[in-house]
Amino acid sequence: MKCPRDQQETETRVVQDAEVELCPDCGGMYLDRGELNKVAGETAGDLEFSTIDRDAFQHEDDSSAIQCPKDPDVLMKKVEFVTDTNIILDFCEKCLGFWIDGRELVRINSEVDRLNDAALEVDDPPLVRLSQFFWNLPFPR
Repeated sequence: MKCPRDQQETETRVVQDAEVELCPDCGGMYLDRGELNKVAGETAGDLEFSTIDRDAFQHEDDSSAIQCPKDPDVLMKKVEFVTDTNIILDFCEKCLGFWIDGRELVRINSEVDRLNDAALEVDDPPLVRLSQFFWNLPFPR
């Protein structure tokens, strides 16, 4: 797989139990569906779903639009990590993968830490606790 930023060949690396494609030059990485949740660190909820749910895919950032490294015929969309973070990721609507620029993973991990700290400060309402209980039951999904 080639890096969409500098066209260098990526290397497969393990990051937080996820096999990702990492560019040795720019530090960017391609994440298959489900891997953003792994590399971002543990938190309640689904970070990928929270990132793409109801997103308009119309965000400005310092980087130009890129072709998906997995599906080169698809131009990736700009999506904001979670909400109101100003961390703009590249997302492929076809393969549901993400491209994370080298500097973005550190910012994502900081935001996840902030979200986890904020969650400790606020008690969940009873309905939220009940829904979390049912969500964690061992039913097939």
